Amino acid sequence: MPSAEPADVAHPATYGVAVPHAEFTRRRRAEPVGWVEEPALWRHSAAGRIQQRGTGFWAVTTHDAVVEASRQPEVFSSGQRGAFLNDPRTPADLELMRQLLVNMDDPQHTRIRRVATSVFTPRAIRSLADGVQTHVRDLVAAVRARESFDVVTDLAAELPLLVLSDLLGLPRADRHLLYGWSNNLVGFDDPEYGGGDLDAYRRTFVEAFQYALAVADERRADPRDDLISLLANAEVDGRRLRDREFCQFWLLLVVAGNETTRHLLSGALHLLLHDPAVAQQFATAPAETAVDEFLRVITPIMQFRRTATRDVHLAGADIRAGDKVVLFYVSANRDERVFAEPQRVDLFRRPNPHLSFGIGPHFCLGSHLARMEAAALLSALRPHLPALRPDGEVVRLESNFVNGMKSMPVRWR
Repeated sequence: MPSAEPADVAHPATYGVAVPHAEFTRRRRAEPVGWVEEPALWRHSAAGRIQQRGTGFWAVTTHDAVVEASRQPEVFSSGQRGAFLNDPRTPADLELMRQLLVNMDDPQHTRIRRVATSVFTPRAIRSLADGVQTHVRDLVAAVRARESFDVVTDLAAELPLLVLSDLLGLPRADRHLLYGWSNNLVGFDDPEYGGGDLDAYRRTFVEAFQYALAVADERRADPRDDLISLLANAEVDGRRLRDREFCQFWLLLVVAGNETTRHLLSGALHLLLHDPAVAQQFATAPAETAVDEFLRVITPIMQFRRTATRDVHLAGADIRAGDKVVLFYVSANRDERVFAEPQRVDLFRRPNPHLSFGIGPHFCLGSHLARMEAAALLSALRPHLPALRPDGEVVRLESNFVNGMKSMPVRWR
């Protein structure tokens, strides 16, 4: 009987079924850095409907190789063609992408990140703890009062959006604007969200930036005790952030501040409800080690793209200048040479050198906050989990970027 075709690690629809861990295992063993042809994907706009095919890329799948590339930003660039797998269609699209911190190289990256690190200190994150706990109590009480609910929309998405609203000083009612913008950008390939609509993608940037600038003007005239006031009035090297710089940082907070936590929480609860061994471990596991293991096995942000700035040799592959290089954290986090029994969920695992927040100069600024939110909600749900059961089909996001779910209905026993 002929062997099955290897899963296409480039196609968004692959991940709408499941992360292709078997294919990543094969690649780690046979070709740690191996070439991948990209599929043709449909895109549409007011100009019509077209089919696009990427140039192909080098898939970096082992832990060592991902770390090595991440620590050489001068060789593996985030800014040359952006950090997302899809190639920008035009110079204008590339410039739009470069307004986000993840798509920058030095010196711009260091300059903008300096503002962020002054705000996202462990001490500053700890100051949010009381607010996080209040939101968690309210959310758990709300779902306990209902016969059924959706894990993704009623819990996993709501907590980071509420925390973001507090952090940014936005009306809580506006959190659903943040949710929509984030879905349109991160879910660009999913038929329900972005749907490959180039006009909607650009329009999302415009709408989000217009909103941010209006709030920034308010905070410059009347500063408050919130992050937007700090950013709108912050100075780097003796000058205030330009409007474009402010917008790019604000949008990064909006997207990164809810996507990672949302998909971490929904993925963790999916494991807890569908794997009795995981649920049994969670009854006694420390919340902090459990969250790190959930981060490892779920890997909410599965990959980021780089572009080689010169010819380079990496893990047996000869990469040419200009080649697309994709760092698959979702594969590195299950590398057999780093993690014992990597396919098994071990909520007591120590040490746990997962790469779910990246490594090197682009390490996730919000890692402390994501861990805090996840630990708080999962701890609050722990005594209630035995009474919770699945109540319908889980709908996964069609994305080769985030490991996420759009819907997970559940019911109390």
